[in-house]
Amino acid sequence: MKTENISFNHQDNIQIRFNDIDGLGHANNSTIQEYFDLGRLGYFNQVFKNEVNWKEFGAIVASIKTDFLAPVFLSDTLMVKTKILFIGDKSMKLIQHIVDDKANLKATCSSVMVGFDPKTQTSVIIPEDWRRWISEVEQTNL
Repeated sequence: MKTENISFNHQDNIQIRFNDIDGLGHANNSTIQEYFDLGRLGYFNQVFKNEVNWKEFGAIVASIKTDFLAPVFLSDTLMVKTKILFIGDKSMKLIQHIVDDKANLKATCSSVMVGFDPKTQTSVIIPEDWRRWISEVEQTNL
């Protein structure tokens, strides 16, 4: 399956490790989820220009749905593409694709992240500066 017509402004190359491969010869589903985690990490590093204080980062994953569309093999060359589609008062909706070097779609992930204060353990409003920085990466007003 070829990738859908979504314009992504962020992507990260994924290094497939030998231990990512299970007994059937392809990447385990939990490993695919780790690739999406790496994509979110890279995305927010871009948004915050590699100055994220991860101990105080104010967003957590509240919901996640992954579709596994094609197996990932050790010989594949992969990238994970990440995009924020929407920012509400306290939440953000993300879409991610894992594709190979031939633009074959291997897996998709949609998730919702919520603003979160780790000190008070409560949800918080997404800060205005985050909206501005994310809008710069997405090249649109969110």
